[in-house]
Amino acid sequence: MPAQAQQAPALSAQTHEDLRCSAAFALVSLEQSSGEMLAGWPQLAVRGKRFFADSGEAAMKEGQLSREQVRELIAVEVRALQTASDPDKALADLAKPCVARLDAKVAPLAMPNLSQCAAIFGIAYDEVHGREGMSPAAQDLRTLASVLAAREREALIAAGGTGDDADRKLSEARTAMGGTAADGTAEVDRYEIAHCYDLAKPAEKSHY
Repeated sequence: MPAQAQQAPALSAQTHEDLRCSAAFALVSLEQSSGEMLAGWPQLAVRGKRFFADSGEAAMKEGQLSREQVRELIAVEVRALQTASDPDKALADLAKPCVARLDAKVAPLAMPNLSQCAAIFGIAYDEVHGREGMSPAAQDLRTLASVLAAREREALIAAGGTGDDADRKLSEARTAMGGTAADGTAEVDRYEIAHCYDLAKPAEKSHY
């Protein structure tokens, strides 16, 4: 019997669940990195990675396991999800309990406002355009950034501000988003990007 299988029973049920959720987060994060947003899952690029690392460290300490043994335990969970009779359902069934565990252990991302979202998409556009040229993905990002910037200008002017005020606020947001937080995390990674897509949705038209 492999060493990791012998060690597994030494882990608590809670730690096993954390490792199972780590496996789920890894799969969902992979989908999100390709632009696929799965229902019921938040953005996991930062928080999922933190949960994965913390859960792995806890399992190593609790079960006196090596890093390789913990990785294999997570790999077993990944394979179980991928080979389930209905992999999509198996993953979806973990969304609610695993997101609850995530929220309990890793602080949720901040909700960005219009100017911050415009900055986030503007930075993403620059990166994609620099790498791919004016690809469809770059065009989409530029459009999103433009829509959000226009809505921010409209909101500020409606509140009594000027176009210059709006430009200044958008510029300040862009500068801030390009920075790094005290913990070394890129500032842009501290925000829930999925919320930006909500802010960019077309406004509902009134029938009246």
